[in-house]
Amino acid sequence: MSEAESQDVIESYKFHHIDTSKCRQCKEFSCEEACFRGIYKVINKKTIPKSTVVQEREDHCVKCHICTTACKLGAITID
Repeated sequence: MSEAESQDVIESYKFHHIDTSKCRQCKEFSCEEACFRGIYKVINKKTIPKSTVVQEREDHCVKCHICTTACKLGAITID
């Protein structure tokens, strides 16, 4: 694995942070399914998955941390 591939790539939103390098390995898309507020959308599911925050929904987050526990790869953190 090259050095560039092994580095964490953190995408930060208002108070959600997603390590997209971990998303690349995901096959379950549990963040999208677990969030009852519709905060997450996984793009490129068939190629290189990447979890994103639906920015107009981020303010609806109640910080329940269901997403952080649902993500088996630990890609999501919330401030």
